[in-house]
Amino acid sequence: MKIKIEVVPSSSQHTLKEMLFDYLIELGVDAEYAYLPLYWMEPGRFPYFILADGQIAGFALVRTLDQSPLFEMAEFGVLTSYRGLAVGKAAALALFAKHPGSWQLAVMPDNLTGLQFWRSVVPRGTPMILNEEPDQDPCMLMSFSTTQA
Repeated sequence: MKIKIEVVPSSSQHTLKEMLFDYLIELGVDAEYAYLPLYWMEPGRFPYFILADGQIAGFALVRTLDQSPLFEMAEFGVLTSYRGLAVGKAAALALFAKHPGSWQLAVMPDNLTGLQFWRSVVPRGTPMILNEEPDQDPCMLMSFSTTQA
């Protein structure tokens, strides 16, 4: 299966919004993703479709934090019909290669499947820290660096 990442054009924003809605429901979040329009308005935000053999198999929202090139995997979802086929891992690695440098990602502590997935993708030895900032939901934070392939 050939896996590619492709920038989501603004004309496909509605498709991504629907996918994001289903993803948030699956995570138990009953809210609209207010930041989505910013991915076509602000520099340093990158919306991607994950394609498997040319078909949309998921999405990723990548953004830069601060002025330094610190990338954050803000959201990442693979459609259920493509899970277990290494689509997510290939897509994540392609994103890390496209944006080499320092990365950060957060996973909700009760998302055991997500934690297992990201532990298999990030560089070996990446520490996982429980982040319990005031006014934020707790999350498991992973920070690591990648290099260009």
